[in-house]
Amino acid sequence: MTRRFAAVLVALGVLAFGSGSYLFAHDGHDHKVMGTVTMAMADHLVLKDTDGKDITIQVTKDTKIKAKQAMKVEEIKAGTRVVVTAVTEKDRTTAKEIQVGVSAAAAK
Repeated sequence: MTRRFAAVLVALGVLAFGSGSYLFAHDGHDHKVMGTVTMAMADHLVLKDTDGKDITIQVTKDTKIKAKQAMKVEEIKAGTRVVVTAVTEKDRTTAKEIQVGVSAAAAK
């Protein structure tokens, strides 16, 4: 019974979070995007999601950054893993929160 329940949970997780494009299917709702930063500027962040797709996420003055040390968006280095809580409205994805993880090199 426990294995069956675990298998169902895994299947639901794959369906819900398997594709980055699916995550942005509904305007106005918060979505989580996991990926690796390829470029960080003061007004936007570009990351490669878990499917290998490049995603550009806009950053505003209201975007919160959660990291071990206080930092600005443009200080996030390429190769750093992040989880972004974002909202999409009218083909524009805007970050509400960026959780900064470790760089890919540090994770090895």
